[in-house]
Amino acid sequence: MRVRHRKRIRKKRLQTRRDRILTLANAISFIRILLSIPLVLLLDDNKLWQAFVIIILIVLSDFLDGYVARKADEITNFGKLIDPVADKICMMVVIIYLIIVYQLPFLLFFVILAIRDTFLIIIGVYLMFSQEEVFQSNISGKWFMGISALMMALFMYQQPLHIPVYVLWLSYMITMALFAFSTYEYIRRYLRYFKTLDMR
Repeated sequence: MRVRHRKRIRKKRLQTRRDRILTLANAISFIRILLSIPLVLLLDDNKLWQAFVIIILIVLSDFLDGYVARKADEITNFGKLIDPVADKICMMVVIIYLIIVYQLPFLLFFVILAIRDTFLIIIGVYLMFSQEEVFQSNISGKWFMGISALMMALFMYQQPLHIPVYVLWLSYMITMALFAFSTYEYIRRYLRYFKTLDMR
């Protein structure tokens, strides 16, 4: 009886931990969303090098929140959801700005990315409320985020750094390849999960 009681208490504690919102890791994810504001302001003021520092901070925070969550045992369902959402918001804000102001050729990239990410967010929210299950971002998605930031930076700094055109388009092709692979990974993961639900 005591063993069962301890297991029940442990399960409750684990569930409470998973349901938490106010954690350091989640705060880092929120800060990443807020960093998109000074980034756009700096880009608008043509302060490219200061903007580059913000981009680095955004990318680093993307790896930091996951590390902090694991280290402090603060992995929560909300954190699993807000982390990729923060990535998507930052990227969308920057891409929209670059398309409008710099007239960079990211429209197709933006449309495809927006469709995929909207679909992933809807599935994530559905699973969180219906199954109390949220998947963390896969590693290919993290690499896609980092390489996308590098690719956009290369296009932004083409003139001051005299970056060859073939380097720009090579980075674009690598980014699209990573996008395709990460999308495949997400689809495979969700199909496998929904298949297990049907078997229950």
